[in-house]
Amino acid sequence: MVSKRLVIWQSILFALLGIVLLYFSFRKTDFNALWQVIQQGNHWVILPVFFVSVWVMVARSLRWKILYKGANVHVPFNVLFASLASGYLVNFVVPRLGEITRALIVKRALNVPVNTSLSTILFERITDLICLAMLLALAFGFEFINHGTLLAHFTHGVNLLSANKILLFFVFVLCFAAFYFWLKKRNDKISTWIKSLIETSIQLTQMKNKWQFVFHTSSIWIGFYLMTYLWFFMFEDAAQLSAYDAFLIMALGVVARTLPIQAGSAGAYHFVVSQALALLGINLLTGNALAIVIHGFQTILTLLFGFCAYLWLLYYNKQNAEKILV
Repeated sequence: MVSKRLVIWQSILFALLGIVLLYFSFRKTDFNALWQVIQQGNHWVILPVFFVSVWVMVARSLRWKILYKGANVHVPFNVLFASLASGYLVNFVVPRLGEITRALIVKRALNVPVNTSLSTILFERITDLICLAMLLALAFGFEFINHGTLLAHFTHGVNLLSANKILLFFVFVLCFAAFYFWLKKRNDKISTWIKSLIETSIQLTQMKNKWQFVFHTSSIWIGFYLMTYLWFFMFEDAAQLSAYDAFLIMALGVVARTLPIQAGSAGAYHFVVSQALALLGINLLTGNALAIVIHGFQTILTLLFGFCAYLWLLYYNKQNAEKILV
């Protein structure tokens, strides 16, 4: 009961945060004028964004398949794609629950141990976290060289805490190592399960198809970039922004999406992107329009792919059940 209450209160608090940020994003917006800006945009941009979005899903599924192969488990691409889409749908409603859902879906469809799936998902998340850290380091480096102020505006005071963060990171690593060695001495079910999860994740570092994994990871992040940059060409004002500006907006947008706010970090994403675009000289209406179409289009795809994947999985599991009975 305590854990359920904690989850409920956390969901409520982050939902309120999203609502507050939505309010601050659009409190000065004329919605009739905003709708006119969106209507007058170049809607052909939707096509390339759609194809890039699908490719990112495909690349994530292929990368996940490589991780399963590293764990000596074969999982078909179609099951992985459907599980991923379903997980995104669940995350849209309850952030972070989608990862567990993915593992449970693969378990139900193919009887793959949940622990194995969670290990691949954990490895996947750590990889993306490292990529995000590299991305931010690159962005800060470019801003420093170009004497930019965009990232500094959103991270005011962070430099004062850098040393403490580095120290905390090393403390975390030491605590994790101590926790793991403590677990190795225990033989209860929970400790054994956690040890298996950690050891399988470590085993994945020895995967044979490392370069394919790197290729698909690179494809995913290039896709994230294009899913921001291509939208700039929908509006005449935003089309004047550079590829470098898109890189900065993408970096800030990804950080905003890491917040566990429902509906794909609604509110946080709109606030960060619209404010960043304003600092780049884009007027409020165009900035809000861009934030809406970028977030809104991904929301539509998440719902569409998620519901289609859910229906396909029902059919797939039914077919498998009938085969077992025969």
